[in-house]
Amino acid sequence: MGYRRGYYKKDGTYVQGHYTKSRSKSNTNKNKKGCASIIMTLLIFFSFTLYLINLL
Repeated sequence: MGYRRGYYKKDGTYVQGHYTKSRSKSNTNKNKKGCASIIMTLLIFFSFTLYLINLL
């Protein structure tokens, strides 16, 4: 069981937070994509920095 936070529906009504039998999968996919993009950005920045240091 997982706890789902409150959210607004498309028609504007608010649904209060409640416990569910299963957790939504869309939330975990967003976190993984965000984490992967941050790691890729850091790797590119780090390799670019090393490249600039080697030019000096």
